[in-house]
Amino acid sequence: MKLDEYWPCKLCASTAGIVGILLVMGGSFHLEAVISIALAQDKPFDYRMISLIATSGILIFPGLLSIATCRWIWQGREWAYVTCIAGTMALMIYLILLLFMEAPEPPAKPSTGSEVDYFSMIVGAYLVVLIAVWIWLRRTLRRIIDAA
Repeated sequence: MKLDEYWPCKLCASTAGIVGILLVMGGSFHLEAVISIALAQDKPFDYRMISLIATSGILIFPGLLSIATCRWIWQGREWAYVTCIAGTMALMIYLILLLFMEAPEPPAKPSTGSEVDYFSMIVGAYLVVLIAVWIWLRRTLRRIIDAA
């Protein structure tokens, strides 16, 4: 029995593709903004610059991972789900830390804004879909094995 005939696998693969594209775009836009502002203001290459560039990578990597594993998620491969869950969970932890981060003094312009809220909601919903379909997949595989 082919697992790619089941709609939950198709739903999860479609979600992985869409969220992956959004994460890669968001990380790319963040990287472009950080570099262009740093060059315009003649900012030094310091710890803050490195952390801002790393934030872009932290967004891009799980996005690329989700895009790369779409095919295997569609096919119901359990390792693809576990890989995406691990990468997305790491991103979610980082986003939660950003949400609860306090600035030492109130800045003129907020350092984190609605984009962190936006990505937290998207990544959280994606994580719920990944985990729910993964649990469904494990139960379905167990039923198939028991029936054989």
